[in-house]
Amino acid sequence: MLRFIALRAWVHRALLGAVLLTVLLTTAVLAALTAYASAIGDAALRRSLAEERTAAEAALVIKANVSADQRQAADDAVRADSRTIFAGLPVKVRTLLRSGPYALPPTLRPASERGGNPDLTHFAALDRTQVRAVAGRLPREGATSGPLEVALPQSAARQLRVEPGDRLTVTDQLDGPAVRVLVTGVYRPVDAGAPYWQLDDLGGRGVKASSFTTYGPLLTATGVPTSGRVSVGASGWLVAADYSSLTTERIGALREGVRSGSAELRKRPALSGATTAATALPEVLDRVERSLLVTRSSMLIVAAQLGLLAACALLLVAGLLSSERMAETRLLRARGATRARLAGLAALEAVLISVPAVVTAPLLSGPLTRLLAAQGALGRTGVRVDLPAAGRPEV
Repeated sequence: MLRFIALRAWVHRALLGAVLLTVLLTTAVLAALTAYASAIGDAALRRSLAEERTAAEAALVIKANVSADQRQAADDAVRADSRTIFAGLPVKVRTLLRSGPYALPPTLRPASERGGNPDLTHFAALDRTQVRAVAGRLPREGATSGPLEVALPQSAARQLRVEPGDRLTVTDQLDGPAVRVLVTGVYRPVDAGAPYWQLDDLGGRGVKASSFTTYGPLLTATGVPTSGRVSVGASGWLVAADYSSLTTERIGALREGVRSGSAELRKRPALSGATTAATALPEVLDRVERSLLVTRSSMLIVAAQLGLLAACALLLVAGLLSSERMAETRLLRARGATRARLAGLAALEAVLISVPAVVTAPLLSGPLTRLLAAQGALGRTGVRVDLPAAGRPEV
């Protein structure tokens, strides 16, 4: 049987070669388009979430009024629930612990502006990776005696005319004891637009003018807000996920995890005090999905056009082959071949033609996908497509 088919194919090798080439090229290009759409979709998703503005929207910001003895339990609850909220993605948790409000000395104001509402400030243990000293030094860790070491934001120090080495006494607005402070340095945010500064009521600007002008926060050593030396204020956590392994298939699970997990987090006993847990990640994912839908629709149109072109080419070749084999078919019918027998021969011949395409197309899809990703504006963005042995594109 196979020998007979081989002899038939050899007689019409030119036409069958054209069929084989058409099937091979069409299958390879369709496989490459599928891999390309998947890889570029994943790359677009990750790049969108990595942009500074989107990263700020996607971060989970948690603020709670937690008593001193519950702060550790609240921190443990946030860290334990974060990976569940972000569907198992790696997460990084940054904190901002602050005190209650304190009044600055009236002498820091010009004489003409004294009186009325006092200027306020508060102490805070900031993430040291988010600040940079521009004068003096940051407070030392572990200092337990003498004036409380603090550093002022650059904008606040400029307006208050305070320099490293100055000593101040601030008054607790919650009827606690006054606190003597030593200004050891002046700092500024490394990036005032970073998501971390969403935890700061002043947004990293150092000054906020309203009925009470607030300066700060006064940066302290890490353990000061929980040491009892200052009053207890709000606690804040910023949870940011690492999206480098996120794929489009996991968008639904991530969106649902954020929505349900944020609600569950607010119900934790340690976070029951006026807790807010806010993130715009579901809305960000909705926007990205709409963009991906447009891209995939464009790719589907290209694939449909290619399939239609290939079908037309195959129909043309099939017609020519049928005309060439008309005499041969009549001879086989005269020798007793049934229609089913002839259809079986044609089906087996089609399978033998398709096998090389099925085997070769996945192997060719990788190089073709990389070639597509390296062209035009997409190539200039630096997107690199890697195809592992399993065949799934990774970017």
